[in-house]
Amino acid sequence: MNFTAIYKRCEDRLGRRFSKYGVLVSRYPWQVLVVCVIINGLFGIGLLRLEFETDTIMAFTPQNSQSMQDRTVIRDIFKENTSGSNFFPKGQIRTAQYPSIIFKPKVRSNILTQTHMDEIEKIHNFIMYNISITDNTTNLNLANLCALRSGRCVVQGDVVFSKTFRKAMELNAIPFPLFNNDYLSWIFGDVEFTGRYLHSAKMINMVFFLRQDTAKMSALSFAWERKYMEALDTYSSDIFDITYMTSQSIDDELKRTILEDIPLFIITIGMMLIYAGFATSGGNCVSNRHNLSRAGVIATFLAVCASMGLVSAIGVKFVVINGMLPFLIIGIGLGDMFILLSCLAECSTKRSIEDRIKETMRTGGVSITITSVTQFLAFAIGATAPIIGIRSFCLNAGAAVIFCYLNQLAFFVPCMVINERRVSRYGHCVTCCPTKPREELRAEGKSDCNTRCCSGHPPKDRKDNESPFETYFKIPFQYITRTPRGKVAIIILFIIYVALTVHGIVHFRRGMRLSYILTENSTEYTYINLLENHFIAEYDIEFTVTSRLKYSDISTQNSINEMLTNARADPDINSKITYSWLTDYKTSMFYNDVSETRFIAGLKAFLTSRIDHANDVIFSSDGTSIVGSRFYVITNDLRESERQGKLMLRMRDIATSSPLPVICFSSWPFLIFDEYAYSFQVTFQTVGMAIAAIFVVTLIFMPHPLLLACVTATMVLISAGILGFMYYWELTLNAITMINIIMSIGFSVEFSAHICHAYITVDGHTREERVHQAINRSGGPIINAALSSILGIASLAFTSSYLFKSFMKLMFLVMIFGLAHALLFIPVLLSLVGPLPDEISMQTSTDKQISIHAIDLKEDIEDIGSRSKTGDAVDDP
Repeated sequence: MNFTAIYKRCEDRLGRRFSKYGVLVSRYPWQVLVVCVIINGLFGIGLLRLEFETDTIMAFTPQNSQSMQDRTVIRDIFKENTSGSNFFPKGQIRTAQYPSIIFKPKVRSNILTQTHMDEIEKIHNFIMYNISITDNTTNLNLANLCALRSGRCVVQGDVVFSKTFRKAMELNAIPFPLFNNDYLSWIFGDVEFTGRYLHSAKMINMVFFLRQDTAKMSALSFAWERKYMEALDTYSSDIFDITYMTSQSIDDELKRTILEDIPLFIITIGMMLIYAGFATSGGNCVSNRHNLSRAGVIATFLAVCASMGLVSAIGVKFVVINGMLPFLIIGIGLGDMFILLSCLAECSTKRSIEDRIKETMRTGGVSITITSVTQFLAFAIGATAPIIGIRSFCLNAGAAVIFCYLNQLAFFVPCMVINERRVSRYGHCVTCCPTKPREELRAEGKSDCNTRCCSGHPPKDRKDNESPFETYFKIPFQYITRTPRGKVAIIILFIIYVALTVHGIVHFRRGMRLSYILTENSTEYTYINLLENHFIAEYDIEFTVTSRLKYSDISTQNSINEMLTNARADPDINSKITYSWLTDYKTSMFYNDVSETRFIAGLKAFLTSRIDHANDVIFSSDGTSIVGSRFYVITNDLRESERQGKLMLRMRDIATSSPLPVICFSSWPFLIFDEYAYSFQVTFQTVGMAIAAIFVVTLIFMPHPLLLACVTATMVLISAGILGFMYYWELTLNAITMINIIMSIGFSVEFSAHICHAYITVDGHTREERVHQAINRSGGPIINAALSSILGIASLAFTSSYLFKSFMKLMFLVMIFGLAHALLFIPVLLSLVGPLPDEISMQTSTDKQISIHAIDLKEDIEDIGSRSKTGDAVDDP
């Protein structure tokens, strides 16, 4: 079977459709252009409905995760909000408003001194009593709005003001980590302790818990937080550097980050306008195409606005990672533009404008269709991911790819026609005023300045249309892929690349930190960074019994004890601390297990004296049974995401293996840890589905087994390379970098598909000739697309956000790897084993081309006749 002939037959069929579109645009460019702008503008109106998703839990954690399901179950059991009466931080599963502050001495020293404690107490009293809001003429301060326990405000860290603590501090005998039932690990940072006593700490983290047991109290607490931020913005201390946060801080910072992207995007658009003009500024004052290339940049900008408007109009919220989208789409749009310009430059200048546009669309239209469909598929499959942030980004990116493709056809192609009309009438590339060739101007006695700046003529061949970027940058690739030494060097280079990739994949890490989504110059980042790096990361993990049990039964008690014993046996769990109401109840004077009724009666009496356990037992409506209860263990210091995620999975296994109806949960930590557990699975599942889908699409557009193998192998190699080289740049696999891996699939297809498509469609009797001609046709556009993408993300080097820095790094890798595969690896492979048409297939192809051109010529003659009868202008052939 002659696969080359089959490929050309399919390509000719699709190309004929684009040729007809080329005829339409050639005749009505202004009409098509105006309609395109109007449609983009109408879709852009959807930006008025733009909404931001700044809830990090919602945006960056899997929505169908085990933690989400467990939280729903626990909420149904523990419905009562206790912040107005008997508040304890452990076991809180609802979104809380917890303003907090970290005290760090200006001169790094031990904070456990009377001077430091007096200053902290002074600031604490200022926050407690001097910051207030007004509610119906009533002034409310923190003392009126704080979460309560036994009628007193609950503040994490206020234990340092007690006489008992001050006395222990003077004696250098502060018990650690437990001090009178207060867990000091969560309060002090950079601690030093020997045995069971704390003797040094460098920071204190104080948390002010607010009431939210009613809608009114939640609203008042929210308003007080605003005043809290305003007050601390202007507050200064002679002893401490203070860093604070509220429940609204991260949301506010994410909104600021999104708005800060706008100047970067504007700068990038300006840089692209300059680069696009420079990269296509070849020829003379008539043939120069710099303004035409800027039209390609404008088409891409309109695509970004229209796609974001459409996605916003249908209710998809804007997530902070969507700020990377414009920088991505610019590279895609300019890549398509350079391909179309290259195809136009290859057309014979002796043919009419309509014929040149037809031929451009016949070849270039097919090429950009293949890459646009594959890129859209990659993002469409990414949109099925269970993480809202990834879903939102991929929906926006997929829509942007479609609009970008359509704008190339409906905005840039009409601009090509208008530009070709200008060239045909000797219009100047800047002023569009008619001019003459240099020889004629000199014969007329014009000055040298006039002849240099105002003379020109239409291009006579491809070189007259190309800039130095397009002419010379591809030559080294053409040379190195033809020489034996060059081929050997390329093969060795790719062996090294594969070896480094495998090593990186073996050692790569997973994990997501809250600081990754914040800018480094923000107060919020400073607070989170101090918390992540200077405070012990210990978490309470709860085992919740989700249905009625007979707790007086010894078998039930043994099962609970066995479960907690197994949990404490884990190396990452503190074996010395357990919060168990059952254990404490059994050792109390109230315990009675004669019957379930007496067990319940004794338990109720016990809970009135031990209010720290009162929130952990839920009785039935008639008070005769227990419908839910929970028990806690405490983790050791867990800072690495891998340890956190693996511990969560082990604790779930313990709950699952228990004969009791138990689920394991830990408020917000498990929601974050689940990102670790799901990131690997979601990434490889999404990438695998995308590669499979793109394989099918490539098979349809390029039905040649070798070319299909080249494109597929390139996708796999580049995706693997991105994953492996993340290790060398100290990037972890998480929801943010996952997007870049999905993105790499689209770009890997784009560059490899362009070179494969060029190889199979160019003329040449040997593989070497065809590789040379393929790089001649597509090398310049591929290089320009890669350089423009790299230049487009260059502005992100000046950002202080991990999110954008990681995008810049991985985008750079995608461009370099895509360029290397498309212009080095694939050409060498094709030069060795690429498809080579035999004499019969060449004749078949030639006959087919003659037949196609005969049909086109017949259509042209009929069209010219009809236009002559109506008096329409006819292009000179």
